[in-house]
Amino acid sequence: MQWSVFQFALGRVARRLNRFRGGDVLALVVVPMLMLGLRGKAAEFCIGPTDGWVKPQFFDRQAAANLPDASDDEHWLLWERQINVPQNATFSHSIRQILTSAGVQKDATLKIDFNPSYQALTLHWVHVWRGGEPLDRLDAKQVKIVQQERDIDEYLLNGEKSAVLVLDDVRIGDIIDYAYSLTGTNPVLGGQFCDDFPVQLAQPAERLFTRLLWPVQRHLYVKDHGCTGQPAVVPGKELMEYKWDVRQAPGMPLEDSLPAWYDPQPWVQLSEFKTWAEVNQWATALFTVDASCSPELASQIAAWKQIGGQEQQVLTVLQFVQEQVRYFGIEIGSSATKPANPSVVFARRFGDCKDKSLLFVTILRALGMQAWPVLVNATETRAIADWQPTAGAFDHCIAVVQCDGQVYWVDPTMNYQRGPLAAHYLPDYQRGLVIRPRTAALAVIPHSTGLPLTTTTEYFGLHGKMEPAELKVVSVAEGRDAEILRELFATNKRSDIEKTDTHYYSRQYPGITMTAPIEFEDDQQLNRVQTTEYFSIANAWTQTDQGRKYRCEFYPAGIAARLRKPVDVNRTLPLGIAFPEHQILRTEVTLPEAWPAETEEKAVSDPGFLFREARRCAGKSLVMAYEYQALTDAVSAEQASQTVDHINEASQLLGNALIWK
Repeated sequence: MQWSVFQFALGRVARRLNRFRGGDVLALVVVPMLMLGLRGKAAEFCIGPTDGWVKPQFFDRQAAANLPDASDDEHWLLWERQINVPQNATFSHSIRQILTSAGVQKDATLKIDFNPSYQALTLHWVHVWRGGEPLDRLDAKQVKIVQQERDIDEYLLNGEKSAVLVLDDVRIGDIIDYAYSLTGTNPVLGGQFCDDFPVQLAQPAERLFTRLLWPVQRHLYVKDHGCTGQPAVVPGKELMEYKWDVRQAPGMPLEDSLPAWYDPQPWVQLSEFKTWAEVNQWATALFTVDASCSPELASQIAAWKQIGGQEQQVLTVLQFVQEQVRYFGIEIGSSATKPANPSVVFARRFGDCKDKSLLFVTILRALGMQAWPVLVNATETRAIADWQPTAGAFDHCIAVVQCDGQVYWVDPTMNYQRGPLAAHYLPDYQRGLVIRPRTAALAVIPHSTGLPLTTTTEYFGLHGKMEPAELKVVSVAEGRDAEILRELFATNKRSDIEKTDTHYYSRQYPGITMTAPIEFEDDQQLNRVQTTEYFSIANAWTQTDQGRKYRCEFYPAGIAARLRKPVDVNRTLPLGIAFPEHQILRTEVTLPEAWPAETEEKAVSDPGFLFREARRCAGKSLVMAYEYQALTDAVSAEQASQTVDHINEASQLLGNALIWK
């Protein structure tokens, strides 16, 4: 599955990354406007003074003189943004002091991202302060405009460019001070405003300053997330001025293994949308199809009408859109602001998430069913329920359909899904905006029923100490795991898969070789995939204790990988858990002679996961069974300590070794 960066509504994380490249100024340097062209092309940026409405802030010389302990690579002296809504302009300013050689490496290259299809970039100044004096480092000839298309591996072209300036002669203790402005706003917002900014960073900051100029005739909704500070408000006849000025903000220590949707850093959200109903009105205009279906699409719909039963029609159309319309998004110009016409997507056989979802629901409506696009956030998921309504809450598009009296949520960008609709896996998006008349709130998206489950059975045949052993591995994948395995075999050579699987077992058994081609069985009606592999292990028994004993070990590496402890075990923040996950491993060993009898069953139950272990040895048969199932995607900070203890407890139950004298 590929994720679309829903260009017309960048998520908060993406926007925050762009903002952290902003800057500040200690002395306002007025530079004559200089328009620069590149290789004969139209100008892509300019150098010039700030506009009259901008009031640049300054950094504290004393704070810069008193260098903090260099536990961080940099010391933030000022992080500043000023936003003029009527002019669609944003001034960004950053001042940070370099504390380490790693900081020099990281911060001596400036990179400003912008989208030239609707944004104009003006560079104001770049200074390196050393010994109380600013050294001018803004050289137009050294500014390189590059179009990296970082999302090309995700099959997206967004037209975004970066202005890159590699600074000369940057040293530890230097202060890098730069500022720029971006003018223009994403046209997809239809003139509506939404933005956000942090009031605390991961590192300490001497000052975080945000200024907003807002037209008095428009409504602004401000929502604090994890913070309580109120802005200073200066009323005016035409513009209201809001200022958030945070001094000596302590760093926010981050911990590893956080849930993807959890952001501990306090932030402020700005939106012109009062309700989700207003956001729905905005989205409805984007997803309205003005033209009728092309003759080619209409002909195909007529053929699909001949399929008996609504669910079979939905399955056929869904598989067509998922696999016959390849995922590729050209998020440039109008393609970044509105889904393409379904007839165009059908004809060219490619589109991004919003294109594919609109094509899917258009076809189903023509077949007489009710279907709607749904906007979701693939990362923030449940968190957007606590946001002020905003068009910037979404980064992906799926669909919902009513079929045979049932409601199904589906993702037209996924691939290799089989079986009935009820068995189709859907990521745990949790909340979504259904684009249909009278939508007034986010919908609760139910948990998927096509949950992953892989059951692996290992059959070991052990013989004499110097004889090779046999290993047969049968894996049965269901739900999402079946889709992943089906895609693996559809997109990779069998020989490469066999090599990878042999390497996996060679970590435990260096002398292992595959003795027969891998067998692949696909029951698409039940959405179940089975593989069977055959190995020979030359050195299953290894000598110990000067050759007086032989040892053979069995270790469930796949289960162990799901029982990894976080680095930060003493937590103040939630602990994320990979969800959904369900793995069962059964190891059956035929022994060369009778072994002492043994029976053991243990279970570890935690709010985050369930673990079971069983072991039974009787005669020449040894059976070991392990099961791991994630129960949620996160546990609270209060529960995390207990979860870490349970991970340790379960890890101690992994593996078994046979000692043959």
